[in-house]
Amino acid sequence: MVDRMVPSGGEVLGLGSRLFRRVVVLDEVESTQRVAREAAGEEGSSGGVLVVAGRQVGGKGRLGREWGSPEGGLWLSLLIKPDYAPVFAPRMTQSAAVAVAGFLREIGIAARIKWPNDLMVEGRKICGVLAESSLTSGERGLRLDYVVLGIGLNVNLDPEDLGLSEYQATSIRRELGRDVPLLEVLARLLPKLEDELGRVEDFGETLRDLRSLSDTLGRRVRVRRLGEVIEGLAVGIDLEGALVVSTENGLVKLSEGDVENLRGL
Repeated sequence: MVDRMVPSGGEVLGLGSRLFRRVVVLDEVESTQRVAREAAGEEGSSGGVLVVAGRQVGGKGRLGREWGSPEGGLWLSLLIKPDYAPVFAPRMTQSAAVAVAGFLREIGIAARIKWPNDLMVEGRKICGVLAESSLTSGERGLRLDYVVLGIGLNVNLDPEDLGLSEYQATSIRRELGRDVPLLEVLARLLPKLEDELGRVEDFGETLRDLRSLSDTLGRRVRVRRLGEVIEGLAVGIDLEGALVVSTENGLVKLSEGDVENLRGL
């Protein structure tokens, strides 16, 4: 029997995570990110809201791409109102990616991280992470109002459900040969998210894991960003999570971009 059941809000709250105090569970939604952003604007909101959906009909990934989100996946967004400086916000994407990779590897799936936010299994995507920040300018400079962290994890579905081939995507079910209840996935994933997000300011250990789990470092890459194309060897990830690429014209640091791993070059 395929387990596509979305846990109830009470079941999720019962997991006792420190990351949220309120849970919103929806059978279907346009985008969990949008619901979480709306929660950020509610009067008196202090963050700590988790939004989980059984299905998204208008999910978006990085660069505004369509994100297939049928039943059987874990589609969630977490509203966080952190008390640290805006400069640390970009680390949240990488921190969450390390957490998801740790969970997947713990259950026997050898996931690696394709910079900056995709979890891959032998070249096939199993999860995407998206962090969106809201900043305001004040007398003391920029202030980080909130971050909405989105995670889309292929759990009890097949690549065909996403409109993709088995060479493009995979899922927990495809890798393990069985379904895993979504509540169990949350129960094992949330503690890892707590640990990694708690180290956003003290980033050393997370950065070591990010580098060791990277599916990008040591490869020749082609990066498209802001209308330009950069090719070279991915040689490092710096303290802010930026990718360092060695090109014919020297080292280039990239804080964003669409990365293609080049083969045979």
